[in-house]
Amino acid sequence: MGMVSASTLRRWQYILGIVLIVVLGIHLAFRWPSYEQSISYPVVVNQILNYGYIAAIYVLLYAALAHGLIGFRTLLLELWHWKYARITVDVVLIIIGVAVAVIGTIALTGAILTLAH
Repeated sequence: MGMVSASTLRRWQYILGIVLIVVLGIHLAFRWPSYEQSISYPVVVNQILNYGYIAAIYVLLYAALAHGLIGFRTLLLELWHWKYARITVDVVLIIIGVAVAVIGTIALTGAILTLAH
């Protein structure tokens, strides 16, 4: 079992950055031209019924999480150089990432189901 190389993680970091630009653009487009109107209850319910928007929000959640964790991992490994730093950082960030992904998915799905009914 091999470790993922730093160049592979950097490539994923760039890909996720591009994905974030796209899905964040989609998210912000739904706030145009008036933010106040876009967050009114009827408009939010209408957005939740749009499957493309829902998909963009889930992608935004997971891409932002992965992009942030990879960046944080890079930062920590530049600070820490002890023998088991890489393994420790990887395990801790994977645990945190899975926990945040599960909590985020539950919260987002709960909000969608609540507004859709």
